[in-house]
Amino acid sequence: MGGYPGGMARSIESHQRALRALLARTHGPGDDAVALPLAQAAGRVLAEDLLAPLDLPPHTNSQMDGFAVRVADLAATPESGTAPGDGTEPGAGTARGNGTAAGSGIEGGGSVTLPVHGTRAAGAGPVHHEPGTATAVMTGAVIPEGADAVLPVERVDPPRFDTPTITVPAGLADTTAEGTFVRPVGSDVARGAVALPAGTRLGVAAIGACAALGLVADATVLVRRGPRVLALSGGDEVVPAGAELKPGTLYDANGPLLDAWLREAGAEDVACLRVSDDPALFVERLEEAVRSLRPDLVVTSGGISAGAFEVVRQGLEAHGEDAWFGHVAVQPGGPQGHAVFRGTPVVCVPGNPVSTWVSCEVLLRDALAAVWGSCEAPRWGTAVLTGEVQPLPARTQLRRGRVTGHDDAGSARVALVGGASSHLLTAAARADVLVRIPHGEAPLPAGAAVAVLPVAGGVLALGGAGEPCEPGGDTTRPRARCASPGLDHDTTRRADEKDEGDDE
Repeated sequence: MGGYPGGMARSIESHQRALRALLARTHGPGDDAVALPLAQAAGRVLAEDLLAPLDLPPHTNSQMDGFAVRVADLAATPESGTAPGDGTEPGAGTARGNGTAAGSGIEGGGSVTLPVHGTRAAGAGPVHHEPGTATAVMTGAVIPEGADAVLPVERVDPPRFDTPTITVPAGLADTTAEGTFVRPVGSDVARGAVALPAGTRLGVAAIGACAALGLVADATVLVRRGPRVLALSGGDEVVPAGAELKPGTLYDANGPLLDAWLREAGAEDVACLRVSDDPALFVERLEEAVRSLRPDLVVTSGGISAGAFEVVRQGLEAHGEDAWFGHVAVQPGGPQGHAVFRGTPVVCVPGNPVSTWVSCEVLLRDALAAVWGSCEAPRWGTAVLTGEVQPLPARTQLRRGRVTGHDDAGSARVALVGGASSHLLTAAARADVLVRIPHGEAPLPAGAAVAVLPVAGGVLALGGAGEPCEPGGDTTRPRARCASPGLDHDTTRRADEKDEGDDE
């Protein structure tokens, strides 16, 4: 059992492993799949392979607006000036000329002229292709039977469709191979093959693929069931939104925050419970909720640090199983905990709102992705800092940031949003990435590469109006949106901001 003080702090990675092991105690891969109509399954994760009921594409079709031809007809014999085996008289069918087509601009040993025989639009049925001719085809049109390549209309002479003949420049004729600009039947997926493997999130492209395969809106797909989660927040100082805000109290941000985050992370259902600072009452209400709701997971915020009223830690250490409470070497989100209560895993995150959110993004998301497969695992990328940042000497910082564009090398540029303190929630709402600042003594200069984690959020400016303030930007512009104390878009700390002590 962990405790305060003492003990070495866990790394982010070791705590992620601990949470994966905790959740895996009661849930395994493939547990509890549910069948849903496709219309209700957007964003869900497939629990089994989806097999293709037909070839996709169902017909061999043209990739370009152009002319369907036989490649053999582009190789006329020098003796006769005709394509081999085409049965036409010189000049009546394929003709090979000396030099290039007029206006083609392509050098070669000779051009080929073909009569145009018909036009096929997308949606028209298959027809037979006459050897020694070119058939005009639009993008998506079925390739006429016997043709094996498509010449883009802009590369022949004349570059249009209202013409009785086309001339193919020698360079194009010599380099066109069978299959050029042709989409073969089943080239996306063959009938009976796996179209979407188990574990595929039904995002926009996947929903489009299902529609292309002919699945109707009420067709059922088997998807993974997300966890049913009980989210606990509160404390004697916390009141619900809409209630009277008396001196010493504040509105509950963590309950709605956890509800929104858990649903986005694939929770099947979220029940929120507000608790007080009475340990006995906390345990009583938790027991009632676990018994009646039968959640797969409990997530608590607050009450786990080293204070005198740490109700979650006190209650679970006394009445839970395998309880661990300690530190992770990170800011915000240093205090962490987990336990098992009446057979249900309990993940405990600190109570300052930014700490709650950051803990969910970096620690809990990893476990939900690994064990439940209900969301994507954190996907870290790289960006370069727009300004100097002073790290903490012994802990990784997870600062909030905003991608502001790219440098000349194509690397994303990231500016920090707000200060490091974990109560700066409105500043966090303006962030679109978390920025991982490794511990150390020396400042990180502008241009230093750092790891960044995309998160849902940020400010979208329309037509350049209402742009968020940027470090190093035009100081003559109005700064009304950045004037609140602690919310400046800078990379330095406020004078009253704690360093090592700002744990949560």
